[in-house]
Amino acid sequence: MISVTCPNSSWYERLNVLSDIVKASTWGLLILLAQVVLAPVLEIRGIRPDLLLIFAVSMAMRRGSHAGLAAGFLTGLAQDALSTGFIGVMALAKGTVAFWIGRWHEKHEGAISPFGWFILLFIAALIQDFLASLFLLQGSPVGIVEYLWFNILPSGLYTGVMGFLWALAPIGRRRSERSTPVRIR
Repeated sequence: MISVTCPNSSWYERLNVLSDIVKASTWGLLILLAQVVLAPVLEIRGIRPDLLLIFAVSMAMRRGSHAGLAAGFLTGLAQDALSTGFIGVMALAKGTVAFWIGRWHEKHEGAISPFGWFILLFIAALIQDFLASLFLLQGSPVGIVEYLWFNILPSGLYTGVMGFLWALAPIGRRRSERSTPVRIR
């Protein structure tokens, strides 16, 4: 039996980390299920929201760049496994985007408004889809500009709108943010 100990760390702290990993994994699986089941229902003219990207960015914003990288990579890998495309393309794109959003948020701490979530997820979706298209459009008769205009921009807008709605929902906020009363002057 191999025992791993962390210096200056109690058993309770390690249990909390494990609990956080289990919670994040459970949420990730639920979001993956929602992506598979709900996204086809929410489809508009072939454009679907990327619920997995919303989850990965949310993890990066709440837990940091490394958690965002892990969430983005694992959800992207699961998305690749369920698709007919190349394995690893969405894992690379989601992981990269979530990591850099987490790094940005670590330097610029602070709350983001629901409109800020829209902008952040719109840009994240544009970058993710552009990175993925560099691999997926190889040998395709579709040009990058055409793909950008008809697929990447609408998908980014749709994902941004879904992120905006997620930011407005009480479940999308932390408990401390939900319980804080709003004062209007």
